[in-house]
Amino acid sequence: MVETYPAHGGEAAIRAIHAAWLDAVRNKKVGTLLEHYDPDVVVFDVMPPTEHRGHEAYRRLLEGWFGQTAGPIHFEVTQWHLMHAGDLAFSHSVNIVRNTGLDGQTHGATVRATVGYRKTQGRWRVVHEHASVPMKLAP
Repeated sequence: MVETYPAHGGEAAIRAIHAAWLDAVRNKKVGTLLEHYDPDVVVFDVMPPTEHRGHEAYRRLLEGWFGQTAGPIHFEVTQWHLMHAGDLAFSHSVNIVRNTGLDGQTHGATVRATVGYRKTQGRWRVVHEHASVPMKLAP
């Protein structure tokens, strides 16, 4: 569940972007997602390749993921925290992601995310996104 409390100004705008982003992921709306990203966004995701630079690279990643899923994606955001000052902000969260593959199998993971935002020309956009999956290392 997303933590909520009264927000004003930049914080309210970023919270609105986050809510729209969450809906777009759950419903696999690539175009809507990309509206909230800077054209030169840098994304480090859990799915290869390690780095995605710019809208087109990120579009390919999203289309690949969404194209391998049947139905909507279960995406639950927990521990979402936002900090902002001036024209920069970042958030971090722990997310529970599940979907059904085209093979009928359920796939899921707990994914940590850190998102950087920048306000340019009066609009907040994601400029950096980093997702990771906790893993145990062998002793």
